[in-house]
This record gives sequence, C-alpha cells and structure tokens, in this order.
Amino acid sequence: MKADIRVNQELETFTSLVECPILRKFMSKPLYIDHQATTPVETAVLEAMKPFWSESFGNPHSSGHVVGWHSDAEIQKSKQHISKMIGSSADEIFFTSGATESNNLAAFSFCDLSRLHPEKRQILLSPIDHKCILNAGLFWAEKFGLNVKILKVDEEGYIDLDFLSDSLKTPSLFCSIGLVNNEIGTIQNIEVISEILHERGCLFHSDAAQSPKTLDCRDLANLTDALSFSGHKIGAPQGIGFLYLKASLQEAVTPLIQGGGQQNGFRSGTLPLPLCVGAGKACQILTEIEVVERRQTVSQIRDYFYAGLLDLKSNIVLNGPPLVDRHVGNLNISFTGVDAAELLMSLQPNVCASTGSACSSGVIEDSHVLTALGLGSERCASALRFSFSYTNSIDEADLALEHIRGCLWR
Repeated sequence: MKADIRVNQELETFTSLVECPILRKFMSKPLYIDHQATTPVETAVLEAMKPFWSESFGNPHSSGHVVGWHSDAEIQKSKQHISKMIGSSADEIFFTSGATESNNLAAFSFCDLSRLHPEKRQILLSPIDHKCILNAGLFWAEKFGLNVKILKVDEEGYIDLDFLSDSLKTPSLFCSIGLVNNEIGTIQNIEVISEILHERGCLFHSDAAQSPKTLDCRDLANLTDALSFSGHKIGAPQGIGFLYLKASLQEAVTPLIQGGGQQNGFRSGTLPLPLCVGAGKACQILTEIEVVERRQTVSQIRDYFYAGLLDLKSNIVLNGPPLVDRHVGNLNISFTGVDAAELLMSLQPNVCASTGSACSSGVIEDSHVLTALGLGSERCASALRFSFSYTNSIDEADLALEHIRGCLWR
C-alpha cells in the first residue's frame, strides 16, 4: 500500500512538471525502449488504414449492398495476410480486440470442450505466461470443474519437458504455453512441445503475441491448435488482435461472445474495418524479406546497449537465456542493490523501459515470471526490461546509457 501511494505521488509530481508549459519547451523526446509493451504503428499500416475511416468505410457484415461487399473483401484480404504469416487458412482467423481477448476466448472454448471429453479433467499452464492467460485459465477451469497443473521452468524460463511429459500421464484437455516470453524473451522449443502434447491427445494453445517481431512464424499453425496475437505488438493499432483456431475444432467450440453471429458465429460483433486492415498490413510487412535485416539491426542495438551497461561497473545481472537465444529486442537486467521502480522513475522523462509486463505497471510486486525462475525478491525488485526496435539507434542507446549512468551515480 505504501509503495502504491509513493508511486502515485511521484506520478502526480511528474504530471505537474510535464504540464508546465515552460518546462515542456525544454524537454526532449523520451527515448522509447519498451517495444514489447507496445509498438508505434508502422507508416505503411497507417497509409493502408487511412481510406477506411471515411472514403471506403463500410460494415463488412452488410451483405445486401456493394459497400458491404467491398468492406468484407478487405476483411478477407487481411485474413489472407495473417494466415500467410502463420501458415493457416484464412477461415481459421478470427479478429478480436487483442491478445487478452484471444487468450480468454481460447481458455473458455477449450475448457468448455470438457463436455465432449469427460475423462480429461486437467489443464496445463506455463507459470511464466502473461497474466491474461493464467487468470483466464484458472477462472474457467474452476467454472468447469477442471484441475489446473502449473508447469515448471528452468532458470532461463524454458519449460521442463520431463515434467510436462510426466504431467500428461493424467489425461489432459489442453495446455497453454507462450511461445516467446514478454519479460525475459525466452523462446520455447515449440516443435518438441507440440509433439509431446499431440502424442498424448492434448490440445495446444500458445500466446504468440511476442513472436512475429523475432521469429519466422510460418509453421506455427501446423504445430498448434490455437494461437493468440495482438496488433499493437507488431506495428498495428491498439484495439485489434486475432485468434487462430484450427478448422477441425470450430464446430465443437461454444462462442463466449454472443450476438449477431458474425465471424461464423464464433465471435459476434461488428468488425472494425480500418483496424482489421491495419492488422493485415502489419502481418504482410512481417512476411517480407526486409524483416530479417530489421531483426539483425535490433539485436545489434540490444547487444551494444548491454555491453554499455556492463561498462557502467555496476552490479549488472542478466535475467533469462543468453542474448543469442532470446527475443532479438529483449534485455532483462537486475541492477543489484537498486530499486527498479525508483530507478525507472528517476529516468523519467528521458528513458522509457519497464519493471515487468505493462499490465502490471504501477503495482509494486515481484514479477511472477522472475519468481518462477527461482530468483530471489531482491533480484526481482531490481529488474528492468528494455525492449528495442529497428526504429531505435546506436545513438539512442548511448544517450540512454548516459541517463542510466547519471541516475545510478547521482
């Protein structure tokens, strides 16, 4: 409670400073190194969306006139771009408001399948997944009278495959394991996990929101039964996401959102045409050859920044796997002996990073991800996540290092 009050007081002080017109004149643009929290919308995405706000507007579900037909054609085109990115069919893509909704739809739908498989009373969840899938899984498992088993991970965040295999000795309905972790950048061995689960008849859902920026995703649909994505993690707008759901499962699942029966009855509600176009365009960009060069640029900037942190002579500890094995833009660092929340606040308004997942901002508690890795409370409390994009630069990395040096040694 005291920590929350302190953060609120510091936020009020900072807000009053930012709103001061004299000070604002001299404030430089913040260095944004928090791209795993959200990304700016790509210029090409904005251009693709632009006509659909006014010139080419329409309800894609209005099937009786030409405006509706054209709108629906754009929705189908966007689904084609998305399905190409993950290796699915277009009719296996369902638009949502984001990965949180996608994860909730998957958790509910798969738990509800217990009515068809009464012998499978267990679901499996990764302890380092985003809270939206952990909380959704726990909530719906209780509603459907299912047991939840939390899997184990090693000190780098990789799923303990022996523990997973042993857990499947109990008939299991589904397992949810995020492909790329949002805090420490761990990339799971999805091929092996998929084989283990499907050999035992267990459905596989993965929160893949962090994946497209760092991985070639063209095989994901073949390895899973459901996948969740968020537009704002991949250069598309906030407020749009999508769920891949294997075609063979669609007739069996019960829709969570009831209404007019849009999207084949699985997720009712009028689709936001411009946002769907934006999501499709972002996915199209991520299938182009230039994206490989972008990823190389991101990893070079991230590695340069990490080397600079080590040169600060502070007690820096890397959390998660080695840099070469994680998300190309991810860097999770513990500044031993330093309170991460206080360090981040002292860096304002110059450097934007994160003390954990963005959804936990303002809440002072140990990261559930770092805790699952077996890290102590002191190391958790001193951890900051920096996440880079190709839009960052070496010059920005140098400037951020100068700000951090100033805060550590002031």
